[in-house]
Amino acid sequence: MTRAEVEVLVRADAGMGIGFGHLTRCLAVSRHLTERGVSVTVATRAALPAIIGQMNDAGAKVLSLPAGEPREDPDAPVWTQEAQRADAAEVISQAPPGGWDALIVDHYQLDSVWESEVAPITKRTIAIDDLANRSHKVDVLVDQNWYGIDDHERYAGLVDDETLLLLGPRYAMLHHEYAVARERRGLVSNPPRSVMVSFGGTDVGQQTAKAVVALAMHEDVRIEVVLGTELALTDKIRYLSNHPRVRLHIALPNLVRRMSEVDLVIGAGGTATWERICMGVPAIVTTVSENQSGVTKALHKAGVTRWLGTSDVVTDSDYSLAVTEALSGKLPTVLPIVDGYGAGRVAMAVLPPTKLHVTARPARPIDAPAFVTAGGFSMAGPKVWKCRLKKFTDLLTQGDELMLLMAGALPMGIQERSAASRWIEESIDSDALPKEFT
Repeated sequence: MTRAEVEVLVRADAGMGIGFGHLTRCLAVSRHLTERGVSVTVATRAALPAIIGQMNDAGAKVLSLPAGEPREDPDAPVWTQEAQRADAAEVISQAPPGGWDALIVDHYQLDSVWESEVAPITKRTIAIDDLANRSHKVDVLVDQNWYGIDDHERYAGLVDDETLLLLGPRYAMLHHEYAVARERRGLVSNPPRSVMVSFGGTDVGQQTAKAVVALAMHEDVRIEVVLGTELALTDKIRYLSNHPRVRLHIALPNLVRRMSEVDLVIGAGGTATWERICMGVPAIVTTVSENQSGVTKALHKAGVTRWLGTSDVVTDSDYSLAVTEALSGKLPTVLPIVDGYGAGRVAMAVLPPTKLHVTARPARPIDAPAFVTAGGFSMAGPKVWKCRLKKFTDLLTQGDELMLLMAGALPMGIQERSAASRWIEESIDSDALPKEFT
């Protein structure tokens, strides 16, 4: 297929009120599609130059929708049917001849009403969601989060029986550089010597200054402050950035490099949760919106992260105590459940390839996520993940020949060769693979 023959539309918004998260994960998937020669267009009401730049960097075209309309209220649970149909009509009016080969929608205010409206102009519809609070009429639903051990039933009754569900951190949609950086970064120092403060693209909860003040009270720790846009730079943060141990970064294309150099992150929830886990960096988290708290609470309860609460109740004293404990070496235990290839797995489900070259190579310790969460274990939870990590580590230590299966460039699972030279399937992803392989 040529680039002009395959076209995908992404519908997502971003801005100071709703953050950059929806668009960031969509662009992570888009990059994998454009690398396959697919033409990707993003339909959005976002207008900030930094956001438009991210779309261009991902190789996507931009379809600008009218901005500033009343139905853009980010606090509204779901737009009215009339508003959704109007939004869909604007998208449909821009459809190419024959429609799109696939359509990805990542938007909390759109549901099955919008998806049904656009169905005639796309061959395949994919919804990316976190909330499980509304119905979807789609072929594939992706939710990269984990809300607890009973999480797998969250979408019961909200999607059709035939909808393919890609659930859990195995499908975390991260910038493509995380997969490579994860393998290169060194061990995290404990106690931490370097800390990054990053509360998302816009610092909606105004938490950055609180965290920096708490950290500045301690000597021998370097502080990396990251803001997503100049609009988040307050006078107090500007003043704090003059501290000799503070470095300020604004509008970075991604956090990969900074994450590779720090031992602790203080920040928000959302996709950043999985970026930190991918890099093996522990975190102190303050959630800035209710729809992020469920994941963080569950991970806090499991000991995988440290949650302070929501931004409206967390105090300077809370930060001071949490920072003091962390810098004394009391850090959460990060599990290897994210390998940075989730966006590629989602892209494969968006447009499943008709043929796929499958290879195998000897597994290494860094390949643990390919065993821990594959084959239906992405939603199993920390207790099971720890058991599977121990099994993987024991097998490697005992000298068993473990092979990492690669579907193209994507790790899809681990197989073990027994003493009788028979292959025993241990952990394989098959949901998005072509029929010839499965």
